[in-house]
Amino acid sequence: MKVAVVSGSLEPNQLTKVADIELPPIKPNQLLIKSEAFAINPTDWKHIVSHKSKPGNIAGCDVSGTVAEVGSEVTGFKVGDHVSSFIHGNTQDFVGAFGEYVIANNKAIINYGRELKHSDNTEPGTIDSFEGAASVTLGLDTVALSFAYELGIDYDKTKNKDKFILIWSGATATGILAIQVAKLIYGLQVITTASPKNHEFLKSLGADYLFDYKDAEVVDKIKEVGKGKIVYGLDTIASDETFQKLYDATEGAPEVFLDSLLGKDAKHIVTDPKRVVHYGHTVAYLAFDKEYILGDGIKVYQEPEMVTKFDEFWTKYLPKYIHQIKHSHLLILKPGLESAAEGLELLRQGKISAKKVVFTL
Repeated sequence: MKVAVVSGSLEPNQLTKVADIELPPIKPNQLLIKSEAFAINPTDWKHIVSHKSKPGNIAGCDVSGTVAEVGSEVTGFKVGDHVSSFIHGNTQDFVGAFGEYVIANNKAIINYGRELKHSDNTEPGTIDSFEGAASVTLGLDTVALSFAYELGIDYDKTKNKDKFILIWSGATATGILAIQVAKLIYGLQVITTASPKNHEFLKSLGADYLFDYKDAEVVDKIKEVGKGKIVYGLDTIASDETFQKLYDATEGAPEVFLDSLLGKDAKHIVTDPKRVVHYGHTVAYLAFDKEYILGDGIKVYQEPEMVTKFDEFWTKYLPKYIHQIKHSHLLILKPGLESAAEGLELLRQGKISAKKVVFTL
């Protein structure tokens, strides 16, 4: 079968190449997915250029398709189900999303319970296409770990109706999903930042208050709206600058829970020792991997409670709302695994904004 593998070259448009391999039999806790569509994420090209990937590793983390085989220990899936899956690709020779068939473990898979079709519609919408389904799974995995475990948000909407969450940069792929999950599943008041051109779209997803992140007074304006009730914060950009602003804007609440998608915490910003702030360190791969090494060489570990909280979100709450959640704007490349290299280059060069890059076979 054909797969897109890490080429070993860092030249433009050459991070991956198409190769032929033979997959091993699946294990009892795995599924085999016949691929239909793929999405490209920043983690894909970053793994390659940072040399976490080796030549021959199958690239890609996001895939949608049809279940072709179910391992003996897997429940909740059957052959023919239409699914999307988050895979820890870019690091193994037989596991990765960009292939005609994909081996997936039994975590971080969404069973849509209905038929998906191919569509060339690139506008945001509920998930009824393979293209849309491919674009959401890694993001939802990330939000699940952040909200359910790192931030520890209660599912009781009556307790959350007067609490605020600040999502810094709501127009990112993760931000778009985080806004919807915060509103649909948790019933929180949502404050977010974005370019003004994206405000109406984010409002339609459930954002209650929107601010221009380039506004010199954005932190003070957010504090005025939050009035000491911003209990949770998620920084989807995760630079020192954005995390500092998230920290500053959440001042006033007696106790605050902040999370960053790149491991930012008190060591990276100026803090007030009188504030009570808890820091999360969401790493999407820990939904199914026992450990992961961050870019700075620090090793992080999967905790038993993390698995329990993730599974509760993924199996009990997400299925209730998955058909209400909308995917972001899409950029659909031409069919073929050759498009993996093109899409990786677009992201590496920073040419994609507020869109998810997808392609099909």
